[in-house]
Amino acid sequence: MPEQNLHSDIDAQRRDNGFLSLSDTMALTQTGNTVLDPFSTLISIHAKIGTDNVFYPNVTVRTDMSAAVRIRNSNTFYPMTYIEASGPDHDSLQNATQEKGCGIIEIGSGNQFGPEGGVTIKANTPDTRIEIGDNGRYLAGPILLGTSTFGDGTQVLGSITVQNCILAPGEPFSGQDPDLRAAVVKGRGLIRNQTIHTGKVAVIGEVLSEITLHDQSYFHPKKR
Repeated sequence: MPEQNLHSDIDAQRRDNGFLSLSDTMALTQTGNTVLDPFSTLISIHAKIGTDNVFYPNVTVRTDMSAAVRIRNSNTFYPMTYIEASGPDHDSLQNATQEKGCGIIEIGSGNQFGPEGGVTIKANTPDTRIEIGDNGRYLAGPILLGTSTFGDGTQVLGSITVQNCILAPGEPFSGQDPDLRAAVVKGRGLIRNQTIHTGKVAVIGEVLSEITLHDQSYFHPKKR
């Protein structure tokens, strides 16, 4: 099959499923974004993408409605990052407002998503909203769900499902005083309906998803 026909067939399937064509995906590079493999990168026609983001292979950004996913600048999306904002079935969405019919995901700037195991971010029920600030790290397989707020500098590290939680903002992981750093959740399991404050680490255990809270200086002693 000639290459031009192959690309046309690929683009047709993308359009049918609400994703940018290959050429439109590469057009994101005109605003400073980097798309390392457009063939395996699927970005919704409705998503709002800022500048200077880096998309590694096997990244998906899916949404049913305009501006339900908003990504600002200078984020890095490593392989196996999956982002979805959706709501009722497609037919219902035709007559729904965004606020009542679709989840919303807002991502700030300077974040890292998904190295060492990917990340899943889903606001896939009506009226859910996930807000992610700036300069955070979401690594090694976390799943972020529900209505959750991840303030500036927050981190979720490990195979953890975070649902309907608030992680308070603070200094990023490189901050000099660990107890001024943003909230961290790490380990393996489930955390739901919790607020983790600045300077704290919530360690999730594998048994019944038990939660242990520590000051961050417990893991990272303050420099003298």
